[in-house]
Amino acid sequence: MKYLLSFSFLISISTLLAQKVNGEFNAGEPNAVTNTPPDSIVNFPDKEAEYPGGLDAMVEFIFLNFELPDGYLDTLSWNFNDDRVYLSFIVEKDGKISNINVEKGYNDIIDSVSIDVVQQMPNWTPAQKNGLPVRTLMRIPINIEEALIGPDLGLGEEDLVEEEMMEEEDYRKFSGGHYAGFDIYMSQFMNEQGDMNFDTHPYWENNEVKSIGLNYNVFDLKFPIMGSKLGITTGFGVGFQSFSLRNNYVLQHTADTIFAVSDTVFQFTINKLNVASISIPLLLDFNFNETFQKSYYMAVGVIGSFNYGTRQRTTGTYANGDQFDHSTISAFNMNRWTLDATVRMGYGHFGMHVSYQLNSFFKTGHTVAIYPFRVGFSLLFGV
Repeated sequence: MKYLLSFSFLISISTLLAQKVNGEFNAGEPNAVTNTPPDSIVNFPDKEAEYPGGLDAMVEFIFLNFELPDGYLDTLSWNFNDDRVYLSFIVEKDGKISNINVEKGYNDIIDSVSIDVVQQMPNWTPAQKNGLPVRTLMRIPINIEEALIGPDLGLGEEDLVEEEMMEEEDYRKFSGGHYAGFDIYMSQFMNEQGDMNFDTHPYWENNEVKSIGLNYNVFDLKFPIMGSKLGITTGFGVGFQSFSLRNNYVLQHTADTIFAVSDTVFQFTINKLNVASISIPLLLDFNFNETFQKSYYMAVGVIGSFNYGTRQRTTGTYANGDQFDHSTISAFNMNRWTLDATVRMGYGHFGMHVSYQLNSFFKTGHTVAIYPFRVGFSLLFGV
């Protein structure tokens, strides 16, 4: 048996050496790849698949077709830190793309947009193996910031600056102001000396805690001055103010005066002067960051108002126990047009504001000068 095994080993060595020609092994015809199924993916092609026009053309295509949903751009912080979306896909034998997959994403929206961009790509030049087109797996990263801002497309510096300014103006002209939203505030009557006492006219002393106002600022427009941060904001709002009078007075007026008389019979539960108005602001508006939601802001300026509706409402109880609710609708010689100086500040959608009326609440000479001072909070739309 030992001799039989030795003889078989020698025969095997002789057969192997017989295949060697001029010191090299004769590998025969390269038919190993022909055993690969025709639709399988070739991992190591002789020539990789290529985007038509090369890498620069693909980067430009991604920039031109990377379109985010309307309004979503304003929610981005722009602090991407070179973040990328990594995608894989198959380039078929005819150059078409299939089986797109996100291997490492950023978020659902940006991942979806990245997939859409790849789906829109023109046919690639397919990979080749032994001179024939084959299916191959490709992987590409999409730089998010580059996809949004764009690569250097060969534009001159002036062209880039002009394009950036046009895009910025178009985006910021009708958005980003700090006025549209809801304002709620308390009001305090102040005299010419800036204090809250009306010794000779005690009926103008009001309870600031119960003197509540609410404004619905329907919209704003921000016109840029310096980029997207500094601009002039205007807009339109409607409001309702309720001034709670401290004492038991009923307002009276003649053609050229306004005063009050004390009701010594009934004690009022509610004694309020209500005013409805519309307003238009003119604000120098500055935000410290380009992103509305993540920026501190300050806006200073004036707000002009037209007071179109005024009434005094009193409620109480008669001696017999019956309740009464009286309303007197009158202009009460109040200034229809008023102007307030204001400061608004905050962070993102939330803020506070103070304002001081520059002209008297009532017409000059009709009663003592009264200047409402207001302080409150804002919930901004951010559009």
